[in-house]
Amino acid sequence: MRHLSRGLVALAIAAMAAIGAVPAQAVPGTTTELLVPNLVQSGVPTTLLADVTQDASLGAPTGTVTFWTGYGTSLGTASLVATGNGSARASLAWTPPPEPTVPLIARYTPTGATAVAATSAYARPGITSAPVPVALRFTQTLREGPITLEAVLGNGFGAGSVTFFVDGRGWTGSVPTVDGVASLVWDATPGVHTILVQYSSSAKNTAGFSVSSGSSTQSVEVLP
Repeated sequence: MRHLSRGLVALAIAAMAAIGAVPAQAVPGTTTELLVPNLVQSGVPTTLLADVTQDASLGAPTGTVTFWTGYGTSLGTASLVATGNGSARASLAWTPPPEPTVPLIARYTPTGATAVAATSAYARPGITSAPVPVALRFTQTLREGPITLEAVLGNGFGAGSVTFFVDGRGWTGSVPTVDGVASLVWDATPGVHTILVQYSSSAKNTAGFSVSSGSSTQSVEVLP
């Protein structure tokens, strides 16, 4: 009887949707991904990013993203800007407090009848009072296949190049920074991996010597 009742309910919902009595889920799989550097400096603004994706046939998502702490405090709301068919991005400047870490989350509020709201997984960046030459940035949910890894320069650190390593193996050589970010696509396999980025500045001081360098390491789990 229980299975029969569920079947009848499903048929009823389908029939109502067909005549417009209930809204159809036109965009299955809408996702929101929060991108935050793995280490940030307290008191210095850093950029929070949220990427929203939906079915490409419906074009880029529209609406806003609100960034929150895990303690229920809103950090602000930003409008989405289209980045491609089925994708859009929102960004917000955030000044980390003097705490060891703050859990962060992003919630997408859509516009339009076919859009579906979506909430990201939590990000937990480390916070330090010391300058951060370079930090890693990637989506919080990692799955097998192509993943974009980004090395983000800290405030005041000049243009340069970054070498990426996964499990001790570097395969790209130096990647130049563009607007403070160096990036590459990693063909990830399932399991736990260690990512390392090494940054060297091409900026010069008056004596002609390189002024800065640094590295960042993060262990990640890639799901099948």
